[in-house]
Amino acid sequence: MIAGLWLLMPLRAEETTTTDGADSLMRLLPLLTGNLQGVVTPIEGRPLTWSLALPQAGGGGVRKGEAKITGQDMSLKIAVEFDPEARRLRWRVTEGRVGMAGWLAVLATRPELAEALAGATATGTLEIAGEGVVDGKGPTGTLTLDWREGTARNDDQGWSVEGINLRIGGDVAKLAAGTVPVRLSVKTLSTSTFGARNLTLGAGLRDFERVEVTGMKIEIAGGFVSAAPFSFSMAAPVLSVDFDMRGVGLQDLVVFVPATLTEAKGRISGKLKLDWNPTDGVQVGAGELVLDKSEPTTLRLAANPGFLTEEVPMRFVLAPWLGPLKGLFSPVNPSYKTMQEIELGKLGLLVEALDVRLTPEGDPLGRSASIFVRARPEKAGSVIDVVTFQINVSGPLSQVLRLGMEQNFSIQLK
Repeated sequence: MIAGLWLLMPLRAEETTTTDGADSLMRLLPLLTGNLQGVVTPIEGRPLTWSLALPQAGGGGVRKGEAKITGQDMSLKIAVEFDPEARRLRWRVTEGRVGMAGWLAVLATRPELAEALAGATATGTLEIAGEGVVDGKGPTGTLTLDWREGTARNDDQGWSVEGINLRIGGDVAKLAAGTVPVRLSVKTLSTSTFGARNLTLGAGLRDFERVEVTGMKIEIAGGFVSAAPFSFSMAAPVLSVDFDMRGVGLQDLVVFVPATLTEAKGRISGKLKLDWNPTDGVQVGAGELVLDKSEPTTLRLAANPGFLTEEVPMRFVLAPWLGPLKGLFSPVNPSYKTMQEIELGKLGLLVEALDVRLTPEGDPLGRSASIFVRARPEKAGSVIDVVTFQINVSGPLSQVLRLGMEQNFSIQLK
C-alpha cells in the first residue's frame, strides 16, 4: 500500500498544487543521468532497496528506463518513458505485489500498532497496478491496490475474517490531491460471540488523514444492519455511528445478554447508535428496537428467582383478622406457579410485543433504557393469558436487560 502511493509523492507537497509538483518533476528529470539507487527503511527490520535507471537517449530523444522498489515480500517495478521535448513522463506498473502475511507481522512490531495487531495473521497478496502520464498539466491515469480473497485472523482474540476483497485507489489526479477511494467486501466474519457475512463498505481517504465512510452494510443473524455515513480522523480515531437494523435474528443476540435470556427466537428491527474510542471501547448510544412480525418470537428467561413473583402473593389472604387461623381461609394464587416457572426459565414466552428504548442521556423520567414485553406462556392451558412487564434502567447502559431492575408488572388471567 505504501509502495503504491509512493508513485504520488513527487506530485504532492505541502502548500503546492499537483500541477506545481508535476512542473518540479519535469524540471528534475532532465538533470538525472545514469542510475540512482539507495535503501529506505520505513519499518524497522524491513529495508527496501530502490533504484531509478533512466539512461540518456541518442539525439535527445525519448528516454526509457525503470524505477524499482524491492524487499522481502515486496516487489514494485515501473516502466518509465520521458520525452524531454514534450516534457512528458509516461509510466506503467509492470510488477507490483506485497505479501500481506510478512508485512502484517512487521507492522505489529510498531508501538502504535502493537496492541491492535498483536497476534493477528493474514494471507494473500496486495497487487499494485496502474499506468498514466505526468506533464505540465498534472498527473493523469489510474493507480489501484487490490487485496483479493484474503484472510485475517487472531486466534488469541477469537476472531477471523475470510473472503476479503479490498480495492484502494482509482484516478491518479484525485489520488494526488489527497482523495483516495476505498472499496471493501468481506464474505464471512467470525468472533467468539457472533458471526456475520457479506460486509460491503465504501469509503474515501481525504488528505491522507481522514476516513469518510459513505456506506456500510452487513448481514447478521439472517437480517441486515446498515450504517449511515460517518467519518473519523486516522490520527485520533473516534467513531459515532448510527445503525439501521432490519430483521436481525434474536437467537444470535442471546450471547450478549446471558444474565437475561437463555433462549430467543424471532427477529427485531430498529435503530441503534454505537460510539467507540480507544480509551472506553464500544459504548451503546440512543436507539429504539421493536419486534419484527415476519415470524413468531419466543423468549426463555435466565433463572432469576423473584423477578415476577416478588410482588405477587403465593396465597390470597381473605381473612387477615383471624390471626393464626387465617391460613385456612387463604386460597393458593393460581398464577403463582406459572409465573415462577417463567422467572426460573422453565417455561418460555410467546412474545406479542417487544419495545426497547435506549436513552443514554436520560428520558423525561430519568431512564437510560426501558424494555417493554407483552407475552403469553408457551404452555397450553396456562391459567395466565397475558404477562406484561416493563424493565426500567437508570444509569449506565451496560446494565440494560439485567433482570432484577425496577419493573412494572401485570398479568391477565384467563
